Amino acid sequence: MQRANTTESLRTPGASIATLNLNKPPRPGMERAPTSTNLTRPLPIQRLEGKVVMITGGGGKVGVESAGRLLIEGCNVALIDIDQGALEAAVPVLKAAIPTGSPIESRLLTIVADATKEPDVEACAKKVVQRFERLDAALLNCCHRGESKSIFDVTEDDFDRIMTINAKSGMFPPHPALFDSVTPPLTLDPPAFLGVKYAATAMQTTSGGGSIIIRSSIAGLRGFPNLISYSASKFALRGIALTAAEELGPLNIRVNTIHTSIIQTQGYKDGWNKERLAELKEETALDRFSTPDDVASVVAFLVSEDSKFMTGGHLKIDGGCVAV
Repeated sequence: MQRANTTESLRTPGASIATLNLNKPPRPGMERAPTSTNLTRPLPIQRLEGKVVMITGGGGKVGVESAGRLLIEGCNVALIDIDQGALEAAVPVLKAAIPTGSPIESRLLTIVADATKEPDVEACAKKVVQRFERLDAALLNCCHRGESKSIFDVTEDDFDRIMTINAKSGMFPPHPALFDSVTPPLTLDPPAFLGVKYAATAMQTTSGGGSIIIRSSIAGLRGFPNLISYSASKFALRGIALTAAEELGPLNIRVNTIHTSIIQTQGYKDGWNKERLAELKEETALDRFSTPDDVASVVAFLVSEDSKFMTGGHLKIDGGCVAV
């Protein structure tokens, strides 16, 4: 029996390979990824028209890149950050990324919020709904720096602080300058309980479902020396996501975690010695570190209906660093 023509059988009626933008030339040699992000590259389809997405840690590079991708695909976006200056700087970057003739003022909302106060978190979700009348997705993306310490040097207060910030009140960062350097002895920690709680509340009452994306780390999938508090908080996020996925599933709310490794942002090399940085790159199957665009692409997928039957998942954006 002859094998079917796979290309023709998978092609959507009326669409062409060129339309779907699948004919991009391969990257030459070892230059496997751009060294800078690219919000203006052609996208295949506008699958997110009219969706409303809120992004915490919105002033950081990953937050801005994700916002740009979502705006280009048709979303209304609320950027949330404790740093007003970072939000103000993000707006012209996003305007420049959107094609001419597509103003974003009516589709972009910026909110300054403090996660150490639960009333602020609740009020933030309400502001998004008041502006856009619904909430379809949330990227809980904020970060917190913690000190790298040996098990023998970590105090009870150290451990409690990391766990409290990350697993309980981590919807927004506790300090404005915490987003873009992923560098030991510093660590990055993402959002959790409060973000899930209030995003789900808004989705339940306005949209009849939605997608919650928790940005985690590969430290939530494997152990790293001197990061016991950080790694514990990352593994806790998996528990939060899995439990939320089970509980919120009947409400048609999906909950997934994304696990990033080193992301090439400004200053990402700070704090790493050259030998360790080379070792980490060597451990990565694709032989490079990721870019914010790599993360934004997965975020757009999880916001879209293309992921409508995915929940409780952990998606690695690590180039094969944790190849298990």
